[in-house]
Amino acid sequence: MHEISLERAWERHVVPDECIAWVRWFQKPSNIDSDEQVYLVADPCRLRNMWLNGNSLVEPDYEAGHVCISEQLCQRNTLVFCQSDRPVCSTMKWFVEITSGRLTSDRVLLPLDFGKVGLKIG
Repeated sequence: MHEISLERAWERHVVPDECIAWVRWFQKPSNIDSDEQVYLVADPCRLRNMWLNGNSLVEPDYEAGHVCISEQLCQRNTLVFCQSDRPVCSTMKWFVEITSGRLTSDRVLLPLDFGKVGLKIG
């Protein structure tokens, strides 16, 4: 199994409703064979709001710490984590606002308490 770390190059956005969102853009891995799956791994994962390309990653079938994202991958991908459990942070309008580029952000490392974040291919 091949691993790609996503722990660096995150942008932290503090939105007007006081939610903090962490955004990471990444390219689709080029070394995926047709029989392989790509998993987003967050270990340990303490977040209830995770989005990839506008789609929630925390569904009823979510297995703690990893989720298969093979079918959702695009050439350029947007991964968003949110530290809030407020309902406003799980709407498409909120996601579009975060990824629009209009909000002030700073480039930081993902906090250690988010755990190890990356992709696993295999």
